[in-house]
Amino acid sequence: MRQSSRASGQLSASNRTDVAERQAKAERIIAFLRQRYPSKTAENVAADIGGSAETIQKMIDRYSAPSAWTYGRLVCAYGPAFLCAALESPPAWIVAAAHAERLAAVEAEYARITAELASLKS
Repeated sequence: MRQSSRASGQLSASNRTDVAERQAKAERIIAFLRQRYPSKTAENVAADIGGSAETIQKMIDRYSAPSAWTYGRLVCAYGPAFLCAALESPPAWIVAAAHAERLAAVEAEYARITAELASLKS
């Protein structure tokens, strides 16, 4: 009788692809989080999502993808920019939403700097 690839400890080609895709997604997510918070990444992310720093640190240390709950909280905390980082090929509407969000942030920063500059000149 022939053993299945799972029973013999081997992964089928589709399972290997799935594992590789999950690993790549985890790496993209962790890179996004580290870029946002170069130091104390786990602590800062946990504070943003209302989760456990230990859980986030384990995810980072193991290069594992977040649980569904954590993923949802990351989406809520970081919006379309997070989805652009997490998804291999994000749909155009998410890319557009991330662009609009970033444009609004840059315009707000520009307005703040312009106001500060005006107050310094007066």
